[in-house]
This record gives sequence, C-alpha cells and structure tokens, in this order.
Amino acid sequence: MRILLISFLIGCSFCLSTRTTTAKKIEDLRSTKFGRTVLNLITLHSGVNGPINELIEAIDELIDDLSDQLEQLDFTFQQRTNEHNSYIVFQEQSIRDAEQDIARIEDVIDNLLIPRRDQIQQKVETIGDNIDYNRKSLEEENLIRQQDNEAFQNQIIEFNEAIEAVDDAITLIAQLQNPTLLQLKHLKKTIQKIPTKAWNYVNQGPLAQALLQMAVNMNFADPGILKEIVDALNDFRNEVVSATNDATQREAENQEEFEQKVEQLGFEYAEFQRQLNAQNIELTATQQKLEDSIQFQKQRQFDLQQYTEQLNLENETFAVETDIYQSAKDNYTRELQVAEEGLAVVKSADFSNINI
Repeated sequence: MRILLISFLIGCSFCLSTRTTTAKKIEDLRSTKFGRTVLNLITLHSGVNGPINELIEAIDELIDDLSDQLEQLDFTFQQRTNEHNSYIVFQEQSIRDAEQDIARIEDVIDNLLIPRRDQIQQKVETIGDNIDYNRKSLEEENLIRQQDNEAFQNQIIEFNEAIEAVDDAITLIAQLQNPTLLQLKHLKKTIQKIPTKAWNYVNQGPLAQALLQMAVNMNFADPGILKEIVDALNDFRNEVVSATNDATQREAENQEEFEQKVEQLGFEYAEFQRQLNAQNIELTATQQKLEDSIQFQKQRQFDLQQYTEQLNLENETFAVETDIYQSAKDNYTRELQVAEEGLAVVKSADFSNINI
C-alpha cells in the first residue's frame, strides 16, 4: 500500500513538472515572431482536431526548410568568402607589383636616364664649342691668308717698281757723259721711283742707295763712281729679282699650307657635325625614354592608389557583408531553435491538456 502511494506521488510530481516545463516553452515561443507562427500552426491544427503526426510532419518540414536556408546561407557566404580571399590575394599582388614597378622605374629615372641625358647634353655642348672654335679658326686662317696675300701683292708691286726704276736708272747712267740739267733731273726722278722699302729688302740696297746719293750730290761729275753705281744697281736688281722669286715661292707655300689647314678644318668640322648629329639622335631617344618612364611612373602611382582604394573598399564591404551574414545566421539559428522547441511541445506527453 505504501509503495503504491509513493508511486502515485511520483507520477503526480512528474506530471506537474512536465506541465511547468511545457508552459515555459510556450511562453518562450510567444516571445518571438517565428515562435508565434509555430503556435498559430499548433492552434490551427488543434482547432480542426487534425492528427498529431501531421502536425509533427509540418513542423519537421519547417525545421528542414530552415536548415536548408541556413545551409544555403553558409554556402553562399563561403563562396563570397572564397571570392573575397581570392580578390584580396590578387589585389595585394597587384599592389606589390605596382610598388615594385614604381621603385624600379624611379631607379631607372634617377640613376640611369637623367644622368645619361645630362651626360649627352654635356657632350653636345662640348661638340658645339668645338664647332665654334673650328669655325673661328677657319675665319682666322682666311683673314691671315688674305692679309698675307695682300702684303705679298704689295711687295711684288714694290719689287716690280724697283726693278723697272733700276733698269731705267742704269740706262740713263749709261748715257751720261756730260750730263745736262734736264738729264740730271730725269735721273733723280727715276731713282725716286724706287720704293723706299725696296732698298732695305736686299743686301745691296743700302750700298746702291748710298752711291746714288753720293753721285747725285756730285751731279754725277765723277766718271769713276758711275761704274760703281751701275755695278751696285745691277747687284741690287739681281737681289730684288731673287727676292721676288723667293717671295713668290713663299706665297705659293703659304697658300698650299693654308689650303691644307682649311681642308683639315673641313674634315674636323664634318666629324664634329657627325658626332653632333649622333648625340642629338641619342639625346632625343633618351629624352623620349625619360618622358615615357615618367608617364609610366605616374600611371603606376595612380594604379597603386586605385588598387589600395579598391582593397580598402573590398575589406569594408566584406566586413559589412560578414555582419549581415552573422546576423542572418543568428536569426536562422534562433528560428531553428524555436521550431525545435515547438516540436518538443507538440511531442510532449500532456500536449492535449496544453492551454495555448
């Protein structure tokens, strides 16, 4: 009898505990939107007195649908995560490539192209100075040659005048026996035709000039001195002729030397022009390469900025999407938990006595 009483008390206690737990679950269901949907489903089913198995199957389908949606959510987010990671790897590599390109092109610009351009410009300036010096030297050679030729031509004129005057003087002296005043005047004028410089061009010049001056002072009265004068004039004439030949030879040599210098200056000028053209071509190519490199540098700097901004935007976007995913997952998890609690209520032993 005592055992039966204890068993009855235990059974009553179990029923009371079960009802209390079930009531707590129902209150929990009422606290959520999805839970109220489950309760409405239970209420609707109870109202039509449908079989309990159909209600359980309906809730099971709801749980399966929630599980599928949660699985799809996880799958979609995993795909997005993979895409994000791939994009991050690609973008970070693009950033590293851009940084390497910028560092490399800066090294090329600063340590190769700019020094090379400056070096070529210096060569161009040096060649330009050589060309200017070459042209100045040519002008100087032309001026010197012109001056020397003019001096030669004047000297030849003086020599010819001296020779002609000496020939006339010798002829006149040979005719003098008892010279008349007119003859003396004519002889003096003939002697005066000999250029002053011509007396000093040759060795016999001063002697012949002195003898003539002495004879003039004596009015050519001494027949003995006349022969000496004629001999001195002949020697003077021969030396003037020899000096004329020497001057002509020197002029020819000077002209040949001048032409050789002009030819050499011409060769040098042509070589300088060739070097200048080659350096200008190289300078143009280097300058173009420098401009292209600077443009490439600017482009890669722009790319680096763009890649960095895109990377930051992707990280920010993915962070937002992660928050949305986590929030959605939490919602699905809660709803799944609510559905499972609803199913537990339906499956509870005192479901028929539950007051919803």
